[in-house]
Amino acid sequence: MTTPFSSSDGGGVAVMAGPVNPLDPSSSKTCFNDSAIESPVLIFLLFHKAIRSELDVLHRTAVGLATNHGNGADVKPLLERYHFLRSIYKHHCNAEDEVIFPALDIRVKNVARTYSLEHKGESFIFDQLFKLLNSDVEKEESYWRELASCTGALHTSISKHLFKEEEQVLRLLMEKFSHEELASLVWQFLCSIPVNMIAKFLPWLSSSISSDEHQSMCKLLGKVIPEEKLLQQVRTLTWT
Repeated sequence: MTTPFSSSDGGGVAVMAGPVNPLDPSSSKTCFNDSAIESPVLIFLLFHKAIRSELDVLHRTAVGLATNHGNGADVKPLLERYHFLRSIYKHHCNAEDEVIFPALDIRVKNVARTYSLEHKGESFIFDQLFKLLNSDVEKEESYWRELASCTGALHTSISKHLFKEEEQVLRLLMEKFSHEELASLVWQFLCSIPVNMIAKFLPWLSSSISSDEHQSMCKLLGKVIPEEKLLQQVRTLTWT
């Protein structure tokens, strides 16, 4: 499967080759286990996986440009991928801040605020990267090195943040909320994302996960989304 910005003619942003690796239940002592795979929190784990994939491609592309000293390259494809990643991640963070963290804060104090503050710090790095990508300076060797450094900082910051969420936030959600409550939170999380973004989000997420994970996600959404006929039609249209 490909991402929204894959290219077959060599002119776009490169997409990592090779098979999509499924979530490994043994890779985490807290979240990547059988209970998480069967839990509504699976959608958050898969969302994190897709975000990591986007970060990998963004950084690898920037490093490739720096290694080749730009070599007459155009930053436009990288800018397009940046805009897509920032939009997806922004709505992910907003949904957490509006739905997940307030619910968690009711049952576990002094946890959610830390992650909301980290979201603000990540926005600063996104802003710095945007300035670089839109810079009018001559694209010399130092520019490409700085660009690669900035994408690396973004990759490191968000990756650490996602890992901490998986180790603490998702674990606490599974401990403090019932399966039905988690399903309700996931539904509220999805509802907080604008419809036009959901139309992009679900196919993008589908392209970033394995076929088994896709089946698990479809099964989960079938349980999470209310059974009204119209909503089921929307789920079918946007997920496939």
